[in-house]
This record gives sequence, C-alpha cells and structure tokens, in this order.
Amino acid sequence: MNPLFMSLLLIVGLAIFGRTMVQKIQLLMALEPTDRVNHIMDRIKNVVIIALAQKRLVGRKKEWAAGIMHAFIFWGFCILLIRSLNLYGEGFVKGFQLPLFGDGSILGYLYIALKDVMEGIVLLMAVYAIFRRAVLKPTRLHNTWEAYFVLGMIGVLMISDLLLDGARYNLIMLHNNPDHLHFFNNPQYGSEFLWTPVSVGAASLISGFSADANRLILTTMFWLHIITQLTFLNFLPLGKHFHVITALPNVFLKNLGYPHEKTKLLDLEDESVWEDESLGINHIHQLNWKQGLDLYTCTECGRCKEVCPTYTTDKPLNLHDFNDTLKAELFDNADNLIKRAKLAATIKEDGDPEQNEEIKAQMAELNSKKPLIGDVISEDTLWACTTCRACEQVCPVTIEHVPRIMAMRQGQSLMAGVYPQELNVALKGLERNGNPWGIGYDKRAEWADGLDVKTMADDADVDYLLWVGCAGSFDDRSKKVSKSLVKILQKANISFAILGKEEKCTGDFARRVGNEMMYQMMAQENIETLNNYKVKKIIAACPHCLNALKHEYPQMGGNYEVIHHTDFIDQLIKSGKITLTKSLEGALTYHDPCYLGRYNSIYDQPRSILEAISKDGLKELDRHGQESFCCGAGGGRMWMEETIGKRINVERSEEIAGQEVATVAVACPFCLTMIEDGMKELDKDEDIKTQDIAELVANNMA
Repeated sequence: MNPLFMSLLLIVGLAIFGRTMVQKIQLLMALEPTDRVNHIMDRIKNVVIIALAQKRLVGRKKEWAAGIMHAFIFWGFCILLIRSLNLYGEGFVKGFQLPLFGDGSILGYLYIALKDVMEGIVLLMAVYAIFRRAVLKPTRLHNTWEAYFVLGMIGVLMISDLLLDGARYNLIMLHNNPDHLHFFNNPQYGSEFLWTPVSVGAASLISGFSADANRLILTTMFWLHIITQLTFLNFLPLGKHFHVITALPNVFLKNLGYPHEKTKLLDLEDESVWEDESLGINHIHQLNWKQGLDLYTCTECGRCKEVCPTYTTDKPLNLHDFNDTLKAELFDNADNLIKRAKLAATIKEDGDPEQNEEIKAQMAELNSKKPLIGDVISEDTLWACTTCRACEQVCPVTIEHVPRIMAMRQGQSLMAGVYPQELNVALKGLERNGNPWGIGYDKRAEWADGLDVKTMADDADVDYLLWVGCAGSFDDRSKKVSKSLVKILQKANISFAILGKEEKCTGDFARRVGNEMMYQMMAQENIETLNNYKVKKIIAACPHCLNALKHEYPQMGGNYEVIHHTDFIDQLIKSGKITLTKSLEGALTYHDPCYLGRYNSIYDQPRSILEAISKDGLKELDRHGQESFCCGAGGGRMWMEETIGKRINVERSEEIAGQEVATVAVACPFCLTMIEDGMKELDKDEDIKTQDIAELVANNMA
C-alpha cells in the first residue's frame, strides 16, 4: 500500500486523460447541432441490445468466431471494472473492498468466480485475436501496430491480475496467514480460492518461489496492472480504439424509428443558406456533432467495406478510408473549429447588429476553405455509393454512413453544381415530363389500355390508390409487373384506381443524387395531387416509391398509409381473398431489394408468398435478408454507367447462378432490370428466369 504513489499515478493519468477528452468534446461541440436526445428508453434499449449484448457481432453467422472473441473481450472489461475499482482502493487502504463485495458475502464469492474465469477467457481471446491478425489475416482487417499494442496491453492486464492473485494464494499457503499480504487483509480469503481455478493455475506457475519472491511478484503485478491500465486509458483517445469510450454513447445517440436517418429536408426558401453556401456538406465545419462522433467511433474493423457492393467490385469507395480521411481533416481543422464555436457563442440575438456581423465575418475567416469533394474525397468515391445501407446494417457501433454521403451530394449538386454529367438526361426527363425516361407524361397510363383500370379523375371513391411508378408506367419489362398486379387486385375485388397522367416521379432519384430542389418540386406536386383526391391508402410496387411516399413525404406534409405490393399480396393470401396453387416448378430463390429490406424491414412477406407457390420451396442465397447484396441500381446508379471495376449486377447475378436455380424472384423494378441484364451478360437468361413476385403470383392463382 502506497497512497502517495497511487495518488501521483491517478492525478497524472486522469489529468492527461481529462485534457484529451475535453479537447475531443470541444471539437464535437464546435460542429453543427443535431437533436439526438429524445426517447430515452428506446435509446437505452439499443445500448443494451446492440452495445452490451453485442448483437451485431454475436448474431452474425459470417465470422461468428471473431464476433464471439470481440464480445468476450468487451464483456470481460465490463466485469473487471469492479475489480479495477477495488485495486485502486487497495492502493490507499489496506484490505479495501467495495461495499457488498467483501466480508465473505455470497455476492463477493460469485463475483470473484466470474472475474477469475472471465480473465482466463479474455486472455485466450486476446491470444486468438493476435493469431488471427498475424496468421489468418482476414482481408477486411487493417493490420496496424496499434492493434497489436492494444492486444498486448490487454494480455498484460489479464496476466498481471492473475499472477497477483496467484502470488497472494501462494503466500497464504506458505504461511497460512493472510496478514503477510501487503494489500489484502481478508481473513476468509483463503476459502475464496476454491472459486478461482484460473488464479490457482497461475499460482502453480510460481509455487516454487520463496515467500519474498512471491511478495515481490505480488507488488510488481499490482503496480504493473495499475500503470498499464492508466496507460491504456490515455492511449484509447489517440487512435481507432477510441471506440472503447465512444461506442456506447454512439449507439445511444443512433437514429431511432425509421430504419435509418432520413435525408435532411433543406429549407431552400431561406436566402441565407444560399449566401452562406451552407446547403449540404461542402466543408468539414458543416458536419454535425453526431457525424463527428461517428468518425471518432469507427473501429476500423472493415465490416462495412466487406459488405459494400462498390468496394467488393473494385470501386474507389472504401468506407474505412472514407472515414479515416474525414477524421484527419477534422483534426487538422480542430483549432479553427473550436475558435469559431467560441465566437458563435458571443453572438446575441438582441445585440448590436454591426458587432454580430463582425463576429460572423471572423467566423467565416476560420471556416475551412478546402472543398471536401475533390480535395479530400474524390468525386468517383462520392458517386460510387448505391445507398444500399449494407454498411450501416453490419456496423457494430451504428455509424451512419449514407446520410453523410447524401449531404455531400447535396452540397455538390446545389452549391458546387458538380455531378456526373450522365445524369443530365434523366434529370431533364424529370423536369420536362415528370419521369427519368423523358417519355411524354401523357403516355403514363397507356400500359393499362384494355385492362379496365380507372383513374382517380374518373372516380376517386376507391379504397386504394395504386402508385404505378415511372418504371411500371414506361419500362416495357416493368409494365408486365403492373399488369400482373392489376390482375391480382381485380381477382381479389380490391377497389383501386391510378392517377394516370397526373402521377409524377416521387423524386426519389433526384434526392439520391443530391438534387434536393428537383426532389422538393416533384414531391410538392404529387402531394398536392394526392391531397386533392383525399388519398389515404397507397399500394406501391416500387420500393423506392414506397420509401419516398411513406417516410420522406411526411417531411413536406404528405401523410399516407403506404404498403408495398408484396406485403399487400401476402395479406390477400392470408385473408383468403386470393388462392395460390403450389405449381411453380424448379428451384427458386429470392433477391432482397435494399430499399424494401434494409430501408423498410420487409423480409418475411415476400418469402411467405414464394413458399406458397413453389413446389420445391425457397433456396436462399448466401447473402440474403439483412445481409443481401445490392443489385447496383440504388442511389441514382440506375442512371449512371459503371466504368470502374466489375459491374455490381454481374457480381450478384453470378451468386444467383451459382445456386443453380430456375427462377430468381425480385420485388423491385430496378432489381428486375439489373438482375435480368446480369443474367444476359452471363448467358444465363434462358436458364434462369428473373420475375417479379407479382408476376409469379398472377401466373399461379387458382
């Protein structure tokens, strides 16, 4: 026991740590505001399930061993927190024990047993982690000296504590008197070793040493443990292991409700945002503090790039590098950002206008002048993203990648006026005819000729509006899906109508490529039309339309009950309004559309339908459900050419072909186009038919 030395270690260690953390927090608070402190109980639930229970690591089938390894190291540190507090107390008070954990209490015995076993497990996990990095070398990992250093420190912490208890055990056995111990004075402690098999094993390694040698080991291990722990604490904020500190807060502050954070609705009527060039994200100071916390929290585990359709097909978007580059830019501008925030705090609403303007001018001088896109992140990197959200689905610390990318696209499109020129044709089509194909808007309902489908203008007194979408109206292949869906609805005697030439693109495509102005124009026109007809319920065959109408139109006052056609058909089947025959022959698989699954959590309904029509049942792809692989069309990529690396739709089509199926079912017009084209490129289109679920149902109704 040496209170002076312990005090010195704690003062120095915690002072350095505190100074570092203050700087990190000041930098976060210097970024743009965002509201994330609401629905506290839901946030606590996320922390318990995602962070404490390590759901995204333990629950993932792929690399389950790595997930278990990381989870046990995390759980071990949580359990050993009590032990650490006890050791700090013992540095000041001989025989110190935390309340409820001493005096031979059963809680104390149970904790000692748990702590002992967990230290052994954590040590084994650290050894496995080193072996995995040095020998197995998974491609997604970044093998840095930092990772080995941290794993080494974890090993030192476990070994030092086990040898400390081992030496203590030997002294008790040698002298049968716990008073010989320098830091511990529990007369019942000898019996506790019946609960500590790992520590007893450590004791056997040094059992041949003398009492003095065991005392030296005990003392050395005690201070080694304390010094290593404080060194570890101060090392964490300096690199990727900062996530040990920030992961729980980041999970607590994650987006709630909608499966992901909605694209921000920009106030385009505010003249100041145009003057300040503050639409979207163009410079590092325009990140909000949650986006900054995301950068702090990146573990560099590589799970995001492993599932990213762009990275796996050799595109330049590497989310690890993307985050790391932005974080470096953030740190490079830290001093100016903090000064800027301090100046902003001096602006008073009722203060002298001239003085406020002077302060704003000083703030502008501190803004980063370096454009993020071009100087920090390449244009090819930004526009490669398909917005599929596979990265967010697997991120163990809930980093929100896509909203940041969308905000950067907004900045490029609205402020810089820079975007892939190949988008011009589709954007002009939206502007002139309300669809990216650019076909005359008056031809939107021609697909329904002869089907006895009425429009809302003919009769608005219907239960449902069928939102056909641009693909279902103008693309020859997708028109067949629209006709099949009409056949199903008529068979079930559903009261519905379409808008016909009054329907326009939802604007989803424009929003994904950052053209918020075009999106809002399209959305406002559609909302006025829908509200004019007092539409309440909408059936949509396109997941992109579904997502916009259901989740994004409410931002502009358009509130409707929107259901995807697979969900609606599933309800029709279960209610007995349509009957299916189990007549589809040949192996069948299903491709989960990103905007149906990860954006709207619709996974079971399509599978329930397919199981009802297939003689041989459903054969799942290796990447399915939440881990489905993108077709490559999302994020506006449908209207851009793939000139870098392998085509994403070919990658997905190869996976489907490898399953040796006769039919691949889809539930999205974009996926239908991309998968069908992929099969043609592989010369598999005659062997494997690509069909929408509506087509399969229409062909297999009793």
